[in-house]
Amino acid sequence: MKKQILFLALLFTTFSTIAQTSTTTAVNKEERKVSFLVNSSLGFSKLKQDGNVTVNGNISGIDAFINYNVAKNWSIASGVGLYEFNANTVLVGNSVSIKNSYLRIPLQVNGSFGVFNRDKVENQKIFFVFGVGVYANTLLKQEIETIIGNNIARNQGWNFGFSSQVGAKFILSDELCLGLGVQSQNELTKMKKDGVSQKMIQTNAFYFSIAFNL
Repeated sequence: MKKQILFLALLFTTFSTIAQTSTTTAVNKEERKVSFLVNSSLGFSKLKQDGNVTVNGNISGIDAFINYNVAKNWSIASGVGLYEFNANTVLVGNSVSIKNSYLRIPLQVNGSFGVFNRDKVENQKIFFVFGVGVYANTLLKQEIETIIGNNIARNQGWNFGFSSQVGAKFILSDELCLGLGVQSQNELTKMKKDGVSQKMIQTNAFYFSIAFNL
């Protein structure tokens, strides 16, 4: 997770600089179109490899999105994410530790609807939110540790998946929002390289997000 934290800090610094150097003309909430969103998640997933049993493990990650409002209740978001999958299993009678590091490029459509006073959007503080999307995913590094030694494989190919999420958004100010909820993703195709075919399935996680309106 150290790499993910450094990645998050770099993105936050970059977009904070952009926001500070942009025009300081006052903008009404209804006119705000772009926001910077950081989403952190923690949950469970399964790694399916041809020729091996399906492995259960933990997954954690960070996504950074640019979110653009296209209509009153709808937006499109895209960005980049870093994920880690960790698992321990037994193969051929030997204990094995697996650590996969992924880079993800998502594209997502989001909906946001007020929970109270729906006719007065400007007074809303709590929103029901959901999103669906697709993503491209690559396995940057796979580390397999056994009692007889370690094996590291890099750049193990690309695949594509489907994601969804549902939760709540809380408006703290015109510039800052917080969110939480659950999300799921499932890879639709397999990564294939050097005779190894694999994909992540049944990924379910809790997420926490923070958004900055630019």
